[in-house]
Amino acid sequence: MPTTQHSPQGHAHSHSLAQGHALDRSEAKDAAENGGEAGNMPDLSTLSLDELKQLDRDPEFFDDFIEEMSVVQHLNEELDSMMNQVENISRENESKGSHLVELKRRLSDDYTALKTLGEKCDQLNKKYLKKSEEYAPQHIRELLQIAASNADADCDRHVEHFLNGKIDVQTFLNTYQSSKKISAERKAKEERLGTQLSALERAGI
Repeated sequence: MPTTQHSPQGHAHSHSLAQGHALDRSEAKDAAENGGEAGNMPDLSTLSLDELKQLDRDPEFFDDFIEEMSVVQHLNEELDSMMNQVENISRENESKGSHLVELKRRLSDDYTALKTLGEKCDQLNKKYLKKSEEYAPQHIRELLQIAASNADADCDRHVEHFLNGKIDVQTFLNTYQSSKKISAERKAKEERLGTQLSALERAGI
């Protein structure tokens, strides 16, 4: 069978065709991209001569024409979205600010209540310490000793008044016996309390 031979001219022709297709695709891509960008620009070719003249001399018509552009509309939508976000953030911050003010007010009220409670607690503690001192066994014993000594002093005073003739015998006996009885009772209580305290001290209590 005869063998088919390819000439160098055929190879060159095929290569040039491939390059031509590649260039066509590249140009088509560039045209598509440029067309996409051009889509964002106003299509002045669709306007009449009168409309073009009106664009030049009528600012309001020019503004309306620009506003109808897709790129401008997109920017306006983004601007509206950003403004809404700012308003939402502002309202949220305002709400948080009001909540923070309320928390500060509650904290101030709690601090005032705690301070008042602390002052009352300090007053009660002072009263408790005072009562503890008053009812301490050793303090009671000292009071009994003082009371017994005062009763003895009353007895001496009654004797002095009787000897000086300031009171009669019956009055002297009544007042002297009463003071002597008080003195004896208080001395007895003081003695019993002293014995109990000594026992507790020996027991290490």
